[in-house]
Amino acid sequence: MPDEAILHLPWEVPAGKWTVKKMFVGQWRVTELQDFDSDYVDLCGPAKVMISTRGIGRMNFGAVEVELDCKMDDRDEKVLRFSFEGADEGDPISGRGYCTVEGNKMIGRMFRHIGDEFGFKAKRMGKGVNKIEEV
Repeated sequence: MPDEAILHLPWEVPAGKWTVKKMFVGQWRVTELQDFDSDYVDLCGPAKVMISTRGIGRMNFGAVEVELDCKMDDRDEKVLRFSFEGADEGDPISGRGYCTVEGNKMIGRMFRHIGDEFGFKAKRMGKGVNKIEEV
């Protein structure tokens, strides 16, 4: 296979470099979940998305709490893709998703493995939250 056919090599990102674009990094307040009422969103506490510069994150809403493994889309730098694994009411769940950011607003979609799919909206939480500790 010729070298020019290779689109992405995982070792191209040196240690200490951001693997997620700055516009995605920080803490986000989930404001809406498609097909869920507003009471469910904050059922077990404020619904949030947290993403670090290295692409590790967390998301919680309703009775769901998951860890995120985030990667920038190879073909569209405006899209962040992620896999997730965690629990919903104590039952294991996993899946994938993606999101985009425009200003202080995030819009995304989640797909549970062999399950439902739904959209979500979030807004950036406060000033100075672009840098968060590795989670």
